[in-house]
Amino acid sequence: MTIGSKKITVYVFSLICAAVFIYPLLFSVLSSFKDNNEIYNTVFSLPQVWLWNNYSLAFSTAHIDRAVLNSFFYAAGGTVLTLLLGTMTSFMLTRFSFKWNNTLYIYFIMGLMIPVYSLVIPISRMIGSINGFNNYLIMIILYATFGLPLTIFLITGFMKGINKEIDESAVMDGCGPFTLLFRILAPLTMPAISTAGILAFFDIYNDLIWNVIIISDRNMFNISMALMSFVGERGSSQMGPTFAGIILTIIPTIVIYLLFQEKVESGLSAGAVKE
Repeated sequence: MTIGSKKITVYVFSLICAAVFIYPLLFSVLSSFKDNNEIYNTVFSLPQVWLWNNYSLAFSTAHIDRAVLNSFFYAAGGTVLTLLLGTMTSFMLTRFSFKWNNTLYIYFIMGLMIPVYSLVIPISRMIGSINGFNNYLIMIILYATFGLPLTIFLITGFMKGINKEIDESAVMDGCGPFTLLFRILAPLTMPAISTAGILAFFDIYNDLIWNVIIISDRNMFNISMALMSFVGERGSSQMGPTFAGIILTIIPTIVIYLLFQEKVESGLSAGAVKE
């Protein structure tokens, strides 16, 4: 196969992938401006009448704006906490030698192998025993806890590759442990921290299971829970507002990705190859 034919094959494959990924989004956008009749009978056409009130109905009924703010609050708080704890734990595991070092590392990594659904009942009972339902702080701590194993795995693997001579030079210059970590090692480990933060943020932002179990106050619903409640209430009576709600929930993630595209790509690629 010549170089030219290889390029053509790559371009054709890329176009097919783009069409597969873009079609559901385009279909949802067009459907969000249609009524049921147009959605079912004219799938690929533009709306005859653009029903902008579908979006106002999604806002007023599903309270998508409040749900998006809640999701951002959960995701930002959980991500910051898991990165802080994960970075400090990785620092201890890679920079200090003690008897149970490897055992502790394996203990943290074992969290990646535990199915989330197997913990639903014990965690819900534990939270119920402290009256922790419908509590923002409990949700943030819960999200941060589940994000720790992957965060520690990524940051520890990256931090191990940083030469310890840097530590010795910093200590000779009078740096303490916190200064060494946050002023020297953390910036050097930023690709792995970015990777962990990106993964943690979107995982929390799109969570459904814990919001269903822990949260019953509609004012504290995240976007997944608000959308599920909205779709359940409306059923199939009006699909236009349902698609409008879907679009409103995915717009923030698209905006975030476009704003931090370079960080996302560089962080994921660095975290994938650094060991």
